[in-house]
Amino acid sequence: MKIKIPYDYDRLTHQEVGVELNIPEHIVHTIIKSFFMQLDYEQRQRWMRNNLDPDDVKHISEEQLYE
Repeated sequence: MKIKIPYDYDRLTHQEVGVELNIPEHIVHTIIKSFFMQLDYEQRQRWMRNNLDPDDVKHISEEQLYE
């Protein structure tokens, strides 16, 4: 996954300094999982409703969570 982000500020030129990151998929997975685990159930559900199409949310069993 490629993403461009500001990561510093150059005080002399008064401009943000940016980077383009090429993040491997296993790291993206870890970051996203960490984000969701910081939310409680209600917050996770709200985030999904506000940010994902219902067709992109597949309900699974508790056993499937840990396969």
